[in-house]
Amino acid sequence: MLIETDVLLAVLNRSDPANLLARKALEQDGLSLSPFSLLEVNLLARAGKLEIKNFGGFAKDLTQLLSAKSIRTLNDRPEYHSEARRLESAFRLTFFDSLHGAVAKVQREVIVSFDRAYDRLAKEGIKRLDPKDL
Repeated sequence: MLIETDVLLAVLNRSDPANLLARKALEQDGLSLSPFSLLEVNLLARAGKLEIKNFGGFAKDLTQLLSAKSIRTLNDRPEYHSEARRLESAFRLTFFDSLHGAVAKVQREVIVSFDRAYDRLAKEGIKRLDPKDL
């Protein structure tokens, strides 16, 4: 299962209403993290949409979390980008949603996300699992 950025952020933010559901999602076996989630978090912080006071400490904590939960971070691959461009255009997805969707499709992974935009990708063979359904 591929963990999307929204689940990761909900886990890291204890005041997020979805925190408990997201933490439950991370208890599953065989989890992967999209290679674009780390970039997305970094860009959200740079844009001021995500407040991270100590990015170095945050990165260290995130590394420990991923390791403790045995979540592997996938490496970027060229085919993710070509598929993302197609999905973005065909389904009017955001840039990052198209990237995460492409990873799920290429890797044949279920995407774990609160974002219903991925439901539009069902006819592409991409399945979304809402953390509340775990």
